Amino acid sequence: MAEHEFAFRVLSPLGTAFEGKARSVSLPTPDGEITILADHMPMVSLLADGEIRITTSDRDVWVAVSGGFLETGSNAASVLSDFAAESESIEIARVEAAKARAEQLLAEKKERGDLAMVERDLQRAILQLKVAQKIRTRRRH
Repeated sequence: MAEHEFAFRVLSPLGTAFEGKARSVSLPTPDGEITILADHMPMVSLLADGEIRITTSDRDVWVAVSGGFLETGSNAASVLSDFAAESESIEIARVEAAKARAEQLLAEKKERGDLAMVERDLQRAILQLKVAQKIRTRRRH
C-alpha cells in the first residue's frame, strides 16, 4: 500500500459499494462532516444520511449512504450501512420511478407500519437522486 493511503470499504446488505485504497474519506455524521486520513486514530462513529467522498490516488468516488457506522483502526476504515450505493451505479430513471411510487403510497395514507417503510424508501430515493445528479453535474463542468 502506498504511503499516505489506507484500506477503506463500504458495506451494506446489498453488497460492497466500495473497497480499495484511499487517500482521504469525508463522511456525514450527525454532528457534521468528518475526514479520515491514513494513520487516523481508532474510533467508532455514527453516520448520517448523505454522501461519502472517497479520494483515491487517481479519482474521486461518491457513495450515497443511509446512516450506519464508521470504524477506524490499524490504518483501515470500514463503513457498515443499511443502504449504500456508489454514484456510478445509481440508475436515475429507476430511482425516479421508486420515488414516484413512494410519493403515491404516501398520498394514499397506507397503514402506519407501511407508512414508515414508505417514508424511508422515499428518503433513500431522494438521497440517491441527489448524489447521482450532483456527480453528473460536476462531470459536465
